[in-house]
Amino acid sequence: MQYDRTDIEEMLANALQDRGISFLEQHPTRSGFVLDFVIAPNIVLEADGPCHDGSKNRRRDRFRDRILKNEGWNVFRLSYQLINNSNLLKNKLDEILYNKY
Repeated sequence: MQYDRTDIEEMLANALQDRGISFLEQHPTRSGFVLDFVIAPNIVLEADGPCHDGSKNRRRDRFRDRILKNEGWNVFRLSYQLINNSNLLKNKLDEILYNKY
């Protein structure tokens, strides 16, 4: 099945590709969740668009992140505001990739 990236996911994928970072996208997990981007062995990048701003969705994301953490994933949520700012995105990716979190 072909997956069409959202605009935010496209921007993040391009930023990763520009830096030569290999990734898997739409990666299924044991718990049934699908991860936006997996880099390294256990780092997850979630590209959160505006729909993640609501309190109900934030609670759902926190619940999901706890389950993923218990499975051994390190989840990083990148907001659309961050992804839309190339300097902020570069700094955040450096922080994640070079274990400064």
